[in-house]
Amino acid sequence: MSPAARDRGLRVGTMALEDGSRTDFTGLRAQRRAKVFDGMARHGLDALLLGGVGNVRYVSGARQLGRAGVLAFAPAAVVVAQTGKVHLLSTWDEGVPPEIGREDLYGLVWNPVNLASELGEIPGLRAAARVGTDGLTPMFAALIADHVTTAEIVDAAPVMQAARQVKTPDEITCVNVAAALAESALTTMEDALLPGVAERDLLGVYHERVAVLGAPNPPSEAVCFATPTQGPVRFRHLATDRPIGDGELVVLAPGALYAGYEAGLACTRIAGRPEPPGAAGLADRCARSLEALLSVCGPGNTGADLYRAWRQAGNSEPEVALAHGLGLGAEPPVIGFGRGADAVILQDMVLCVQSWVTEVGTGGFLQRVTVHIDGDGPSVLTRFGR
Repeated sequence: MSPAARDRGLRVGTMALEDGSRTDFTGLRAQRRAKVFDGMARHGLDALLLGGVGNVRYVSGARQLGRAGVLAFAPAAVVVAQTGKVHLLSTWDEGVPPEIGREDLYGLVWNPVNLASELGEIPGLRAAARVGTDGLTPMFAALIADHVTTAEIVDAAPVMQAARQVKTPDEITCVNVAAALAESALTTMEDALLPGVAERDLLGVYHERVAVLGAPNPPSEAVCFATPTQGPVRFRHLATDRPIGDGELVVLAPGALYAGYEAGLACTRIAGRPEPPGAAGLADRCARSLEALLSVCGPGNTGADLYRAWRQAGNSEPEVALAHGLGLGAEPPVIGFGRGADAVILQDMVLCVQSWVTEVGTGGFLQRVTVHIDGDGPSVLTRFGR
């Protein structure tokens, strides 16, 4: 498949805000809820108790507060099949879509017993026979049984994963805008890459750029590190204060969010000159390996096809995931680390696909793209440098 065939589609910018006219967000939210209710009917679920940030955003459309770290499970959103309503844990209606009325909100309280009692007052929840959840703690399991419902509690993942993994056209547009934000951040990081700059300085440039563009909460800490020219080469997620040396290979991998949807990309650049011995060959191997992965990212193929393409390109076992889903953050499937061989690639999935290769004495090269799986195969949404 030629680059031109993969890079088809509209180029989008960042002029429209989340509440602007580029995307029909009211229709987008309605489509997402319809997919969730359909999934609940197929799996025989009367209600959902959700705490995962991505799942809560998906069913409610409400903007979530940015936060660091991971919180223990709490039922932040409730979906009831009988009433067709979504209820949200919130003390105010700022950022809550108009289709979720104030009567559909339940308050945030410190005492979990009081929270469970409020859940029990949600119409239709107490009478539910089967309830799906995306997380549970022993305390909340007991509180739900005592104060909310005696329903059978099952895993909500089959419903939520099936709904989220196949994207609508409006969702693809949101990912496109996030890709444009990430590309702008990468341009700024490249401009700042000079011998002597610290990795954390480049990280600061990234954060400043996405904030200027109106996306101050990045999806995760951007990957930004220099690869050593001596000794083993390892993929790093944390930047350091060490100055980048002249001629070192530097991985730049920013991401960005738009309306909750994530896109990211990565490239590897040389700080100054001269380039380390073997850099050109390593870059070519990285590019060929990425092309091999993209060539099998078609509807109906599986993770096993990506593993096979990776090995046939002359690589050993991958140190990073070859591909994973993207949407409201990182999503299944994850193809890498020995997992995901049986994962099926579906039309209208969005995937992050990446190639990471290393050579002792040279360093490491990373290339990462965000792709939309359409009827003809992968369409690259992050077009930077392609």
